[in-house]
Amino acid sequence: MSISHISKSIYQIDITAPKFLGELNKDIACDVAIIGGGLTGISTALSLGERGYNVCLFEAGSIGDGGSGRNGGQICQGWSASFEKLSRYIKPELREDMWLTGVSGPSLIKEKVNRYKIDCDIQWGYVHTAIHKGHMRELDNYQKSFELNGYSELSILPDKSSLFNYVRSDAYIGGLYDNGSGHLHPLKYLIGLAKAAATAGVSIYTNSPISSIQTANNKNRLATAQGFVITAEQLVICGNAYLGSVSPKRLRGRIAPVTSSVMATEPLSETEIEETIPSKAAIADGNTALNYFRIDQQNRLIFGGRASYLNTDPLDVESDLKKRMKAVFPHLMRKQIQQAWSGRIGITVNRLPDFGRLSNTAIYVQGYSGHGVAFSGVAGDILSEAVIGNETRFDQLTKVPHLPFPGGPFRTPILALGMGWYKMKDYFQI
Repeated sequence: MSISHISKSIYQIDITAPKFLGELNKDIACDVAIIGGGLTGISTALSLGERGYNVCLFEAGSIGDGGSGRNGGQICQGWSASFEKLSRYIKPELREDMWLTGVSGPSLIKEKVNRYKIDCDIQWGYVHTAIHKGHMRELDNYQKSFELNGYSELSILPDKSSLFNYVRSDAYIGGLYDNGSGHLHPLKYLIGLAKAAATAGVSIYTNSPISSIQTANNKNRLATAQGFVITAEQLVICGNAYLGSVSPKRLRGRIAPVTSSVMATEPLSETEIEETIPSKAAIADGNTALNYFRIDQQNRLIFGGRASYLNTDPLDVESDLKKRMKAVFPHLMRKQIQQAWSGRIGITVNRLPDFGRLSNTAIYVQGYSGHGVAFSGVAGDILSEAVIGNETRFDQLTKVPHLPFPGGPFRTPILALGMGWYKMKDYFQI
């Protein structure tokens, strides 16, 4: 596993992640080894630790160095692709359970925040905004689909005047309000979960990158970059877009690492907040290469977007994001930028998460396609259930087919060209 980023996130400036056990310095054995100290890995570890398992978790850098400490902080429920797409592969008798699984992410966050007393600046309310009439039709269909399945937290904002109660921008013509989604400080939340996991007996090793993974004959053997060996009865891989070359070939082909960039402005005045996002809800627009933003607890505008499929750390992030912000909130162009940074997300071809097995004792998940903050906790529950032998949800999700991304060594430029086509469609409102 490797970590490569140009700058710290604003969250890493706000709070320093504890080192826990620090770097692994000896050979060890455990019941369950977990690779990846992000929201999925920590959630899985916490669940298993509380059940009495001897769990060792390995993070290449500090807790929150990867995408879990670099995202926009948006809590959005539902599957990362439509439930209709997922339901093609679900047994009829499991359909309701899988629907509830998809929308349970925010409530799981709320439950854990209360149970472990995590102060993570949580704020409820989320608005999907429409730039043109095509987006409004999509949002109308979205609401109808969710209501048919019993989700009643959505309200259509049919025009600009109704939208202005939530977000004030001439860039949008309407939207959809979700009372059951919201936003938080992702690193505070992650560290809160990690502290709870450590209290439950989980051994958390930071600055301990895994250099090799062996799962032959149901025997799990890992080695760190420093040469220490871990043997585990069961292995859970949660590195997502940060595994790099240590990722088994089968996993690498199924996801594309996408770089998304975020910036934080200096604090806004109360008047500026009222002129920008008076509701303090999280906002995301309807474009494929979407913008997403929110007002945080310190009254900073956290503004993200600029997805790059080139799998490199982008340059001049701040300049590009300021142009995007100007198109939405021109009155904020004089605000100073406190920090701009990037992070990686993993996407799949069908935009559904990829659950799978490398052997009877080695499992993984990857590819949340932008829905990781909420769904990572759900995934942690599903993975921990599979480890203890309750494999119903996990096995059902392994049946979702995942094609490898095409292109071989030319995959990155091909993906970039494909994304360029969708950006053009957004621009011309095709």
